[in-house]
Amino acid sequence: MPTSTRRSESYRKPSSGCAARMPPSSAVKLSQPAERLPVAHPPSSKQSAPPEIPLRIPENDEAYTAFANWGLAREEGEEEPVIFLSGPAGCGKSLLVRWGVQQFLNRHRKARTLVLTAAEFAAQLADASSQQTIPLFQAALRDLDLLVIEDLQALQGRPETQVQLLHLMIALREHEGAMAFTANSPPGGLTGFPPRLISRFRGGITVRITAPAAESRLKLLVQLARGRKLRLSREALIHLANEFPVTPRELGGVLTRLESMSRQHRRPIDLELVRRYLDREASLPNLTLPDIAREVAAEFGLKLTDLRSSRRTRELAFPRQVAMWLSRQLLGESLLSVGRFYGGRDHTTVGHACQRVTELLASDGELPSRVERIRRRLRQES
Repeated sequence: MPTSTRRSESYRKPSSGCAARMPPSSAVKLSQPAERLPVAHPPSSKQSAPPEIPLRIPENDEAYTAFANWGLAREEGEEEPVIFLSGPAGCGKSLLVRWGVQQFLNRHRKARTLVLTAAEFAAQLADASSQQTIPLFQAALRDLDLLVIEDLQALQGRPETQVQLLHLMIALREHEGAMAFTANSPPGGLTGFPPRLISRFRGGITVRITAPAAESRLKLLVQLARGRKLRLSREALIHLANEFPVTPRELGGVLTRLESMSRQHRRPIDLELVRRYLDREASLPNLTLPDIAREVAAEFGLKLTDLRSSRRTRELAFPRQVAMWLSRQLLGESLLSVGRFYGGRDHTTVGHACQRVTELLASDGELPSRVERIRRRLRQES
């Protein structure tokens, strides 16, 4: 690319960009600091927190390297390659992305960044279309220094949105903007996408993460337990890692339930307690989102339709959060699918709900017993 088109490292200030002139209905949030990017567990608004550092394991090694080096090419006056990260739900794609954005910002502190899901991108684009402000929408995004779009598979069957994304990628490349995308499959596995868009995804760095093997699960368990200040015997950790082949996200849920069992039975998290927990998990039936919603509604004396509605009354909010947490823990459902099931809520709302329930399980004396009653009834349905 000719030197005359290269940006200054000082970057343009967002106050002069097109986003400032966009109507509220179609405006995009630009120049967000890393701690305010949409994340599964948003930090407190009173005090910002740095993004969690992912644990480097063989299953994510290539992706870790790609995001650790994000922004280096720009420092050297070169073009930043597009990063395409794929992998199953719960394996840490969002965590790597958030951490990668922070690495980029550490090197380019004035960079204008935006992280959003593909569903959010499509919704904002549709809103801009209804307001006849698509040129302003595209102009605002084109002025970014870094763009991340997660869960790209949500754009399947949306040809107009895909075309707009292709135009945006071309424009960002002309403006030397960095881009990253995540999906549940590699570019070649995306169905219903035009070849030109697939070619753009393949034209950069394509990396994949997989579910962790037993050795990696042990390392993750040690890190998670240390972060929560939980004490587990070495035998318990090894047995859990070997006998429970789940994703990193699910491992966090396992520790939450073991902590609850430990308090309930007033005993340490040792090998016997882990075996008891695994025996109980083995008896769970093949559950669905409606199964969990029905039992949560019954536990809290609510109508199922109210629990799943978009209403935000206080008597519905907390039971709905419990249902969302159980859906994540028992089914491994994505934030997006859980949000859709419960009144079309976005992934950040679901992430906040799950974080709140996790915190309350450690401090609320009544909640663990209520959750256990729900789980017991779900097991009885098998």
